[in-house]
Amino acid sequence: MSAITVRLIMPDRWLEHVAELSADTTVGDAKAFGIREMLQRSSDDPADFYTEFAERRIRDETRTLADVGIGARGVLSIRAYDLGHYAPFRG
Repeated sequence: MSAITVRLIMPDRWLEHVAELSADTTVGDAKAFGIREMLQRSSDDPADFYTEFAERRIRDETRTLADVGIGARGVLSIRAYDLGHYAPFRG
């Protein structure tokens, strides 16, 4: 598939990174890439973050950017789980 320009943002930290990604990149891979690029370290666990597109949470991060509807100049929000946004219970 072709490459698309995607804005990866972490609104809670006022961070943004614009990247050329393949439309068949999974949301999880885009999230991990964005975390590394914006925080400038590889020690953060992507499982500690969730993603949103068009202000809706993406629950299945194995879907591709194209599947979710993120096209050229699309915005993928990456947010950390915190007191207001709890991580899913896996018990």
